[in-house]
Amino acid sequence: MRRLSKSRLCAVLLFLLAMVGLFWPTRQLRSDSFVFYFPSNHVLLPLETIDNGKYLPLLQVLNSVGKLGGLQEKKNSLRVWFGPNPIDLRADDTQVRLEKGPLNLARPVRVRSGQWLVPVDFLVTVLPQLTHQTVEYQEGTNRIFLGDVQPESFSVRLDPLPNGARLTIQFTAKLAVHTAASNGKWVLFLGDRPMEPVESSYHFQNPYISGLEFDDQDGLPKLVLTPAGPGLNFFPVQAEGGKIFIADVAKPQSTELPLPGAPPTGELPAPPAAAPTGPGTPAPPSEAPPATESAPLPVVVLDAGHGGPDTGGRSSDGVLEKDLTAQFVARVRAALLGPNKYRIVLTRTGDAEASADQRATVANLAGAVCFISFHASDLGSVARRIAVFSFQPAAPPAPLDPHHPRALIPWSEVQETHLEQSRQLAAALQEQFSHLEGVEADAPSAAPVRGLRNVNAPAVAIEIGRLAADAEAAPLTDPTFQQQVAAAVAQAVASLDKGRS
Repeated sequence: MRRLSKSRLCAVLLFLLAMVGLFWPTRQLRSDSFVFYFPSNHVLLPLETIDNGKYLPLLQVLNSVGKLGGLQEKKNSLRVWFGPNPIDLRADDTQVRLEKGPLNLARPVRVRSGQWLVPVDFLVTVLPQLTHQTVEYQEGTNRIFLGDVQPESFSVRLDPLPNGARLTIQFTAKLAVHTAASNGKWVLFLGDRPMEPVESSYHFQNPYISGLEFDDQDGLPKLVLTPAGPGLNFFPVQAEGGKIFIADVAKPQSTELPLPGAPPTGELPAPPAAAPTGPGTPAPPSEAPPATESAPLPVVVLDAGHGGPDTGGRSSDGVLEKDLTAQFVARVRAALLGPNKYRIVLTRTGDAEASADQRATVANLAGAVCFISFHASDLGSVARRIAVFSFQPAAPPAPLDPHHPRALIPWSEVQETHLEQSRQLAAALQEQFSHLEGVEADAPSAAPVRGLRNVNAPAVAIEIGRLAADAEAAPLTDPTFQQQVAAAVAQAVASLDKGRS
């Protein structure tokens, strides 16, 4: 065997080291979401995978289920008061100490980027001792049910049809299922009830349907149906008042598949008008038109400020700005996705770090119709105050000459071509925020916000406060308040969308 020369051996080693450096962080640390379901609401928390173990931010977990009384942090230890009860943890230790005695976790507590993380078995080992509530968690999933939550479920059956296949889904309760086509797949939105599937994914050996996958990582339970190939038609129907969902997937030439309650034609009627129902009166079947690929939806880019080691501000009860902005973005995303009028692109998911230029690049490549960045800070003594900013250039932009348009706009000046639309977006947002009860909404203003300068679309930054070291974040983490803000943002975006059409 011929030996490699010294120079070639060095080149091979450098290449291998480069590959290790490229892929090692991805394998070691990955971001995702974890859903806490309560009887009347749900909360999303960032989920980290460290050494193949799932971890959650301790302070956010505790804030989600109760009230922190304070914390005392040292170099390798942390004492947190959950109400009057102290909890003691040490970095890289599997033991958590409560007043009643120590409890052992399956994996050690970790500290990453100044944030204390606990393995997910903390939820079933420690939380019941603190909250005295029922905690239901199925190992391997990314959701937990706390208190008197009764999640729904479903069963799945696939049957062959001439030139097609029929998927039948039977739910444990009546649901209003909405369908949408996205990226060559069909999405079935299941409403806002907590769901606990028996199986999270189904794989079929079928020439028309290849798989069905459950997903609720944004807090919206949904099923994603993957066709086995392109060019297939999708005919959905609901029966028994929404307790059964039937979808026929077929080749385009097959337009006469018999559907329960449907006429013997390839077209499904429009949804019927609502009829009164009562005890003993069967509800009419709810039918939906075929979901087909249509023109691309306008893109709204949502930017959750900070991330990774850049934690941003911090409240007295340990809520970090990077996590709070991610919560608001998740709720705004859900509000905008509801009407199926927009495609939502996020500049970061989970606890990822991204520079201002990287975030702007995401928006510009997506062809965004608007860019909304979320931040939280100390805006004064008012517990809930919102300010909206558009971009303020260092000098007034030069007037555009319609007879001699500029062939190339510098990267640092691209937002200057959208200043008027950005001001309109800021005004529309402030108008909606001003209607929220208990919220002080400042008049929109302009500022040299670095994160807006390079965005090639109408762009604004929303500051939500008060997030400060001497104040608790409970008014800002309240799910009702977050949902009100999300609805207001959706209304503002819709109002500008109507103005453009």
